Amino acid sequence: MEKLLEMAKIPEPFEEGSVQIWLDSSRDDLVLKAHFDENIPGGSKNNEFINETVDFIHTIAPLDQYTKIVDLGCGPGLYAQKLAMRGYKVVGVDFNKKSIEYAKREAAKEGLSIEYRNEDITSIELENEFDMALLIYEVYSFFSPENRKKILNNIHRGLKPGGLILLDVLSEYSYNKFETQLMWGLTRKDNPFSEKKHLSLYASVKYPDYVTLSKNVLVFGDGELVNYHYWNQHFTVQSLEKEMNDAGFTLEKVYADVNGGEYQSDRDSFAVLLKKN
Repeated sequence: MEKLLEMAKIPEPFEEGSVQIWLDSSRDDLVLKAHFDENIPGGSKNNEFINETVDFIHTIAPLDQYTKIVDLGCGPGLYAQKLAMRGYKVVGVDFNKKSIEYAKREAAKEGLSIEYRNEDITSIELENEFDMALLIYEVYSFFSPENRKKILNNIHRGLKPGGLILLDVLSEYSYNKFETQLMWGLTRKDNPFSEKKHLSLYASVKYPDYVTLSKNVLVFGDGELVNYHYWNQHFTVQSLEKEMNDAGFTLEKVYADVNGGEYQSDRDSFAVLLKKN
């Protein structure tokens, strides 16, 4: 009971749960499944959206000038595979082992030469070899300020001079409409976290400085306790630009999304194109 009470506390900003779901071997199937279901939080976009993103990348980073791309947080390789089919040399990085294994199998089936690395993007070694970096589907928003600095330093080191980043984040608009909730209940048969019967405690918490948390505590009958924290940093264009400038990047343009749509202030996210100074 003491452990449950401790897990149920409202944590400090970006404090980790008992385990990160992307590294939880008990939930590997959920993480992989999420990449193919846009209705699951943290999953990927649909195939049409991904194709439009790849078309947009080809426009802003033509193959005759930008040959090598690193896709950070690549998941099962949905973008990497399509970029490789267009002729780019692609390195995909993700710290979920099952997603990387899936990506490797799919690349082999298609005869695509894609390098996949099962590594943490906060500590990955990249050295002045890439023309472009991708950090899409609001992945950057998941990380603490300290880890965001590490990621940007790694990207800066890995990009050639004048190299590009395409990145999207959650917006001030999504922060303003974020609702706080407290809920609990027994599992349904279609619960995505586990087939085992358990009690689920859920809280959504709004913090100052554009930070939000979705927190899940799973309580199993055998005494197992699991605590997931889904943190998000929301940005204004100005706050994101400052963070990027401090890391050695120039903001080239702001878009509605990674497909290059026109920026709108009343959307849950926005995208930016950045250039290494």
